[in-house]
Amino acid sequence: MKSTRRDFFKIISSTLLAIIVEGFLGKLYAFSNGFEPNQAPVVPNLSNWQDNQINMCWIGHSTYLINFFGVIILTDPVFSERIGPYALISNLGPMRIVKPAIPPEKVPQPDLIIISHAHFDHLDYPTLKYFAKKFPNKITVVTAFKTKDIFDDLPFKEIIELDWNETFEIDDLIVKALENKHYGWRYPWEKDRSKGFKDGRSYNSYILEKNNRKILFSGDTSYTDLYSSYRNENIDIALMPIGAYNPWQTIHCNPEEALQMANNLNAKYFIPMHTKTFSQGLEPYHEAIEWLKKSEKNYNLKVGLYEIGETFSLS
Repeated sequence: MKSTRRDFFKIISSTLLAIIVEGFLGKLYAFSNGFEPNQAPVVPNLSNWQDNQINMCWIGHSTYLINFFGVIILTDPVFSERIGPYALISNLGPMRIVKPAIPPEKVPQPDLIIISHAHFDHLDYPTLKYFAKKFPNKITVVTAFKTKDIFDDLPFKEIIELDWNETFEIDDLIVKALENKHYGWRYPWEKDRSKGFKDGRSYNSYILEKNNRKILFSGDTSYTDLYSSYRNENIDIALMPIGAYNPWQTIHCNPEEALQMANNLNAKYFIPMHTKTFSQGLEPYHEAIEWLKKSEKNYNLKVGLYEIGETFSLS
């Protein structure tokens, strides 16, 4: 009965907020009839991926498919055409500009899903529902503190909430949650860790480690020195957000700041995300990637890819 009441409240509250979003922000997001997202600029080929390597493909926004020495990982999976409140049958909110580079039906079964925080463009209920129903009781999910209630009705194998500096291990892969500089609420009336509520919704970055290789998945963050304390962790790859900084510079870093943070972390490779998928910031569509290309030469790291659909590999 408790679960039924909670599900009912989820639907009603989501629908009401969706109506508000649709009514007041519809023109801003240009919900034009017949609009279709573009195809991803690169069609990935996963046939040459090997379990003795790290392989990763940019599916779109902050969603990466990663083969980490045989452990299949999805980060912040969002395959829906829109991001926003889930209202009965679909999301209401900004529409995709670019389709996922890999359609969900062609994604191999993930061993692990990593969720950084509860924002709609990172925790997409319809996407989670799709994978949970397709692979019932087979996928482990690691998510931020006080966020699993959003999707704990779905048939995942297990859902692990990690607070900052906590760790979890799966198939010899260690997941460690880190603090970043962002915020956590999904709806404005919720308690938020960034506002000092210790029991509020939180937000994570993660370090993933296996076979002495390490990946930082930053989730969302604005510029912060918090990563500098991990400069001796020998991070191989830093997945960093680079978009939606105008005018949201207090919650999203720009490409220069993302490069600075990865450089402070002594990361060897830089992988961009959080751009070219949804219209969230006021910066021109190509600006973030062009800025990244212009500035990368000033830092002691290499950029691994630039386009949605591209793959990066490391032995």
